[in-house]
Amino acid sequence: MLSAEGINLKRESLSSNKALERVLALPLSPLMLAEARVLVGQIRSLTESIGELEKMIEKEGPQLAGHKNLMSIKGIGPVSAAVLLSVIGDIRDFADAGKLAAYVGLVPRVQNSNETEHSGVSPSKATNSRAPA
Repeated sequence: MLSAEGINLKRESLSSNKALERVLALPLSPLMLAEARVLVGQIRSLTESIGELEKMIEKEGPQLAGHKNLMSIKGIGPVSAAVLLSVIGDIRDFADAGKLAAYVGLVPRVQNSNETEHSGVSPSKATNSRAPA
């Protein structure tokens, strides 16, 4: 909507309440301002709902089997661990660790240059062949 008026914003610039207020302060026509108010209200409502879900997931997640193990992995927090466990379901559905890693979108990578070698896991751009139920 704003780009139609020649105002280009990055999505990240709408992630705070202060930024949303700046959008509402832009010199827009009455119709565009009304649309902006509706969209800002929806963004705020979704942000609040997502916050409630994250709190619930963080509270209930530790009760899931394997949560503590996932939390021991650097970079995985309580919400990520709970979401991964709910998406994975029964781990016995996977033939091996490689199949599980491919399903959740993590694949091993190795980067080599002249004198250094880095290995680890990075998100895969490949889609999963098994869709969650």
